[in-house]
Amino acid sequence: MKGGDISNVSSPQVICVTDVVIGLKTEEEKKFLSRRSTVLIGDVDMLNANKLWVLSNNYGISLELAGFASEGWSEELLDKTFEKLERRVVNPFNYWQLYEDAQELVGTLPYRANLRGVIDVPGRVAMYGSAGVELNNL
Repeated sequence: MKGGDISNVSSPQVICVTDVVIGLKTEEEKKFLSRRSTVLIGDVDMLNANKLWVLSNNYGISLELAGFASEGWSEELLDKTFEKLERRVVNPFNYWQLYEDAQELVGTLPYRANLRGVIDVPGRVAMYGSAGVELNNL
């Protein structure tokens, strides 16, 4: 916004994969002749969440939390994760998005003009090309 005018320029966007901030844990319940496993939200990495919050606040970056269905994430779990981060008062994210797998996310990268980077764990960061960034390298 300049001089009271509303600008249609969108803020720079950074995508952060869930593994950077929070993980999933699996709980197995064994009963006689049956086994049931439940996917639960793990602990929040408060240091990484704080780093992302500072990045978002200081530079006016819009952060997207990205989860992969191939790794066990669902829309329900992402929504619960978002709420958990809100309750902890360290939610740096503006919204979340569920992708089938990392390849689906990679396929959308060329079409995002305002994308500045994808923050992921060191083992996967190279697949995003020049957009891939590790949190510790910011």
